[in-house]
Amino acid sequence: MSLLRARPRLLVGCAIGLLLALLWPIALPWLTRLLLGWNTGVWTYLTLVLWMMSRSDAAHLQQRARLLGDSMAVVLLLAMVGAFASLAAITLEMAQVRHGVNAVQGWPYLLLAIATVAGSWLLLPVEFSLAYASLYHREAGGANGLEFPGLKGHPDYLDFFYFAVTLAATSQTSDVAVSTRPMRRLVLVQAVLSFVFNTGVLALTINILAGLIS
Repeated sequence: MSLLRARPRLLVGCAIGLLLALLWPIALPWLTRLLLGWNTGVWTYLTLVLWMMSRSDAAHLQQRARLLGDSMAVVLLLAMVGAFASLAAITLEMAQVRHGVNAVQGWPYLLLAIATVAGSWLLLPVEFSLAYASLYHREAGGANGLEFPGLKGHPDYLDFFYFAVTLAATSQTSDVAVSTRPMRRLVLVQAVLSFVFNTGVLALTINILAGLIS
């Protein structure tokens, strides 16, 4: 019940993704149906969360950040596993497609690959931005862990999202200073994961381009 109260958007995304994966025609390969369900669920969840972020004020953020605290580690781990599993699945899917269809038939699968990579990549900074916000408002001793230059008052969700996306894209921090040990450890986890994930995306892109050329 606590997870339902804390993460209703996540549960909605999971339910829609699972339902769509089961409803796609049985003639489609199981891996394709799984990826279609994953994409539906992930993009539903991302849309709901980003909409919430854009409309939340500081008071709402603090309330939600404390509410998410107990479930944050589990959800973050599940998001990591899901993102990397989807990358492995789309790699396997494209390998099968390259040997089974012609160039014209392969375009829908290419679009599926792009949507899968984009959704999985965006999922990580979205979840880490929620984790940063949660940790920021739970740090002991009044030390929040992140110092945003030129900011008066507390940051909003988009400030945390900016920090997380910058870290995901470059594997390094931006102009935001990290000032506590727990926050540094969380930043380190995202930096390492982002480097590994981006390397996997680069390898997948090269593989897809090689398949299109051949």
